[in-house]
Amino acid sequence: MSKNKGSFACSIDLELGWGIWDRINSSSLKKISDLERPICNNLLNIFEENNLPVTWAIVAALLDNKNKMISNNNADQNAWYAPDIVNKILTSKTKHLIASHSYSHREFQNISKEETIEDFEKSIFFFNLINEKPDVLIFPRNQVFHLNILKQFGFNTYRSVDKNWYRKVYDYNKYFGKISNLIDKVLPLKSYPIEPKIDNYGLLEIPSSVLLIGRNGIRQIVSNYSMFKKIKNGIDLAIKNKECFHIWFHPSNFYYKPKSQFDLLKKIINYVNLKKEQDLIEIKLLNEFN
Repeated sequence: MSKNKGSFACSIDLELGWGIWDRINSSSLKKISDLERPICNNLLNIFEENNLPVTWAIVAALLDNKNKMISNNNADQNAWYAPDIVNKILTSKTKHLIASHSYSHREFQNISKEETIEDFEKSIFFFNLINEKPDVLIFPRNQVFHLNILKQFGFNTYRSVDKNWYRKVYDYNKYFGKISNLIDKVLPLKSYPIEPKIDNYGLLEIPSSVLLIGRNGIRQIVSNYSMFKKIKNGIDLAIKNKECFHIWFHPSNFYYKPKSQFDLLKKIINYVNLKKEQDLIEIKLLNEFN
């Protein structure tokens, strides 16, 4: 792991309907069908324009045209099946990394070891169909579990939770954790760079620094000014400490106030590019920390 300079990483969880498979409602599915593809196209264009490679964590069921949501529910397949989006990622002029986000986005802490193994086997099958062999895993809903079986399926690296004070509150009480997360973004409080580390299983754990939150509901009170200040300070600290600043989000975080969200993302990328031009920071995919 190079310690010559700071680094910046971005990971995106591509889920579509699978992100809400256990709490489906027609309004959310319509947003997914209508908005996900144009948002992903816009993201890919921005990354190409800035030559910024990112890690795309993909739910493998999006590659399965006979997945249970289509077969059992006669559902709009645009919300559950998206090889077109994956193909655009793969054929982008900017070389992105494909990571696994499981087969069907079930929380690993709620399923058995046997069910987890079945999930891995199915995800690997569908990733093989597009000639991809992900060695980075992004856990569904960031529920880090069953680490002892990752290596047998070829995974070397995984993303863990945000390195931030509100995570301790969230672990104690989810409701107060969500409020703390909002406070953390509104004020804005200190944002932390991260340092990947080898865990007890010999896997590389990469925490995240901050979620680029959506702007629906009460989250609308979070301003671009406060979010940018928080992230800028985190990038500066990563440079100072020769660590990594790692942001993550879902395309669905751009459903509300998309212009404002894209403006913020572009401003972050412009700042990263400025520091890159000054030879102070490098861009990394999640498989480049070994």
